[in-house]
Amino acid sequence: MRKNILYSLAGLTLLLCMYACSDDEKYSTSVVTQIELFLNDKPWAVNTGLSTKPLFIYKENGEYFANYTSHYRFQLPNGKYRIISTIQTDSIPCPDNLNDIVIRQDMGAKVKYDISAPVEYSSPFNDPLSIRMYSRTGVLRLRATDKKADKRYSTVRAVLSCPISAYKISEAKYIETPVEVIRDKSTNSGGVNYTDDMVLFETQTVGKEVGVRIDYLDQNNNVIQSKTIDGTFPILPDDTTQVAFALNNADEPMIQDYKVTIASEGWNDEEINPEAPMRIPEGYRYVNPEENLEQICKAMMVDATVTDVKLFLKAGGTYNLKRQSDLPKSLYILGEKPMSGQELAYMEMGNMSISTGDNKIDAIHFENLNIKTTDSDFFKFKNQQFHVKEISLKNCDISDLGRTMWYQEVNAGLAQTVDYLIIDDCRFFGLNSSGSGLFGLSTKQDAPIYNFIFRNSTFHANNLTKALITGLGSMTGDLSITIEHCTFIGMAPVGMTFFDLSPKKTSSFALTVKNNLFSGISGPGSGTWFNLRNVTNRTFTDNYHTQGFVMNTWGVNDNELPLETTSMDGLFTDVENRDLTIKDKSSEVYTKNIGDPHWIK
Repeated sequence: MRKNILYSLAGLTLLLCMYACSDDEKYSTSVVTQIELFLNDKPWAVNTGLSTKPLFIYKENGEYFANYTSHYRFQLPNGKYRIISTIQTDSIPCPDNLNDIVIRQDMGAKVKYDISAPVEYSSPFNDPLSIRMYSRTGVLRLRATDKKADKRYSTVRAVLSCPISAYKISEAKYIETPVEVIRDKSTNSGGVNYTDDMVLFETQTVGKEVGVRIDYLDQNNNVIQSKTIDGTFPILPDDTTQVAFALNNADEPMIQDYKVTIASEGWNDEEINPEAPMRIPEGYRYVNPEENLEQICKAMMVDATVTDVKLFLKAGGTYNLKRQSDLPKSLYILGEKPMSGQELAYMEMGNMSISTGDNKIDAIHFENLNIKTTDSDFFKFKNQQFHVKEISLKNCDISDLGRTMWYQEVNAGLAQTVDYLIIDDCRFFGLNSSGSGLFGLSTKQDAPIYNFIFRNSTFHANNLTKALITGLGSMTGDLSITIEHCTFIGMAPVGMTFFDLSPKKTSSFALTVKNNLFSGISGPGSGTWFNLRNVTNRTFTDNYHTQGFVMNTWGVNDNELPLETTSMDGLFTDVENRDLTIKDKSSEVYTKNIGDPHWIK
């Protein structure tokens, strides 16, 4: 009996092993290493500091498979897939079949949608996963021009006749079933300063337009009068159609005297409602420009009830953060996204340090800010201990930095660790190194930044004598550096090494350099483009330099050299005054969208 049991167990083990082996063969995986996301044909990346997962993976038959972020590489079993990407990830129901997903017009007219058509993607996954999202909605702005109030009504009801009711994702097609969207807005001014923005599916694709009726409601919600705005109005993707009209003309049954303006064509400040409500993101503390930003930040840092410090600043406002020492928790400073005619929130600050001890924090994040540092360095560390998942700047301008973004002193290995450093959609002007690299890591201790991402940004140097990244010699572990769609301008003919990437002890080093533009004033027989060592995986594609910009040492293979385009003066609008808008629209820089997209208009 005992022998039979042993035989049975052995047989079962063998069967399980055979199944496991066959399963491994059946589901051998490939890694999706390159992900390219575009929004309205411009490079796009997930907001740094967030865990949004914009990629939705479906099998060939539409069956849901997975939902991933584009921050990281991921694996897929070999096979055929249909993949979509969207900014509004909560709009995609999971695990529904792709063929069944229909996004309905938001009846509150508040939700915008940016979503791709399904992309066919199959193994082996050697080609980049390239997905283009497009804005599927636009804004209809109704604005009253009245100077005189009509107190007979207390609510303005906009009744919109929309030609599109939904969007079917699997077919990338609008459902042209008319739908009525109704929005009520109370007024205690008798219609004076009435403004309402309604988000609707764009109609340009189907060649149809939206009709508008205005109902006037009294305090008991009874309709006392209705008027139809003569004509219909296009809803353009990611744009605003403004209809300015007079509400209070009791003798006129039809609203015929109105003005239509498309935002991309521009309007003056008077045409934009100055009282448009500020939308403060959930979890953020709004800081009025009259308040003391420094005191508020420090008070929240020591408040045990506050997990993460999240501060929201007004566009065009002026703030002073001063010096922030030994931050113990995550910090997010988000400026309001400027409207037409507005500037970024302006923030002066001293240097900043972090001290989390053995704790790991999620993020230090700055976004939509014009930053002026009053100290020489942005981050300055003297033996603090910390581990940060992500340090990021997005849509920030930093001008005339005295010395470095990253000055580091550390007395122990791995005491200062950053998983991701992300610079996205930023402009650095007037960099001066004073003998230090812009991001200078410790040369004496292993104090790593494991992943550098420079994307959609500009680095303009007055006199940067050291590399943009340096000090990797003591680093261990896995290193990844991505430099894409950036513009680099060196204004002093010095022997600068742009990137000193020479780690000695890393276990792997992946380097991606693509779609970048290099320009400026170079001196004969000086300068190094890349100093490389220990690179295990490298990609150099579609990099360009202007005529006359030469390096003594390029440091790469012949097939990795940047290509030459037109001269610096012929390419940019006004380099001396830091206007790098591309004026030569025949150049490869313009036609292939090379360098920082901010300058390609």
